[in-house]
Amino acid sequence: MITKKSILYTLLLLPVLAIAQGIHFEKGSFQQAFDKAKKENKVLFVDGYADWCAPCKKMAKTVFMEEEVGAYFNEHFVSYKLNIEKGNGPKLKEKYGIQGLPSYVFIDANDEVVYRSSSAMPAEEFLSEAKAAMASANNPNSIARLSELYNKNKEDEALLAKYLDKLLEVKTDKNYTDILEQYLKVQTSIADSSQAMVNLLANHNKQLVFGGEADRIINENLKTKAWKKYVRKDIREIYQGLPKKMITATTEYAIVKRDTTYLELTFQRAGEAGFTANDAQRKRMYTYYYLNSGQGEKYKALVHDDIVKYVAAIDKEGSRAFYLDWLQKRAEGDQEALRMVRPNAVKYSEDLYRMLKDYVGFVNTQEEKKEVLSWMEVAYYIRPNSAENTSNYANILYVAGDKNKAIEVKEEAFKLGQEENLKRLSAIKGELDLMKAGEDILL
Repeated sequence: MITKKSILYTLLLLPVLAIAQGIHFEKGSFQQAFDKAKKENKVLFVDGYADWCAPCKKMAKTVFMEEEVGAYFNEHFVSYKLNIEKGNGPKLKEKYGIQGLPSYVFIDANDEVVYRSSSAMPAEEFLSEAKAAMASANNPNSIARLSELYNKNKEDEALLAKYLDKLLEVKTDKNYTDILEQYLKVQTSIADSSQAMVNLLANHNKQLVFGGEADRIINENLKTKAWKKYVRKDIREIYQGLPKKMITATTEYAIVKRDTTYLELTFQRAGEAGFTANDAQRKRMYTYYYLNSGQGEKYKALVHDDIVKYVAAIDKEGSRAFYLDWLQKRAEGDQEALRMVRPNAVKYSEDLYRMLKDYVGFVNTQEEKKEVLSWMEVAYYIRPNSAENTSNYANILYVAGDKNKAIEVKEEAFKLGQEENLKRLSAIKGELDLMKAGEDILL
């Protein structure tokens, strides 16, 4: 028999259960959250966001709500959401060096940043970041703490050496190359011609770029008698592979610096090292650079005609007919159809979506949006009854066309996914929920 007392108990329990299902964020001021974290001997987790940030909203509606994430964060952290554009948000953004959104900052009781991370990510990866933050908070020589010290004093040779040793251990930091270059500029304890320098550069070989101190040292010493004596055995293999590694590293460095000088130097040095350095390779390099550095107009100018040619070359009717026939034969158990990896319609549709999900983020005018939709409609037409392809079409339609129609198509994709027992069905459902809520989606 249900009593008033049991009903009251259930109602009182509901808020607790709701909190347990996700991260509990403090409702007061930043200072109150900081004081609470200090009092409870916990790390303060700050979620830096802005109202317009689509990845921020996605994390808030998905990962932050997951029970496992909430359980870990509520046990180890005091959590606070910081709108970096309102109230004291801009001041705190500057104080804690928040860059990019979403931005996650972990602060200890001494008001020191012990770890930072950014971008939307799956729950498993987010939990890994949180655990790394806890490890950093308990380790005075953690990568995050060394990073903070480096930002305050870039001339301390001993600190830089310790920082490089740690970077070699964890092998991750967007400023790794800059830190290595800074160390080579300020250090006085290792001679350029020494075996110690040979080993140092070999150890950090994936961070070496053209045009820097490391490049100068290599060019001046690689053919000397001293280095010929030291560059041998496993070290020789590393140095033999340096040109290729430096091409990759310098291209990525150019993106970080937004400086095409490094691209041109890369292109020049690639040719000198015997790698392909023709106009097609230059175009691929600049396409990659403009895409990843967010220079949309220049990116579109390079790839637009290629997309047009790719679409024009597709035999729409023939591809669609072959694909439907393949589906029918597979359903009937035809062994040849079952052995076939995939028809051309699958490749064409996947290629188009891969090109367009990058391209559509830079479109501005209605004419551009119509053109993008016409391209994606080809992919949708030649590969019908596919949950994945239908979902992709819905995404492009949502970004560049009729949002209501996009929702209808996404619902169709969800139903097809249920029939196919698609592994990423939950991702389609999450995107559908964001569409229905009028939120931005990530492609």
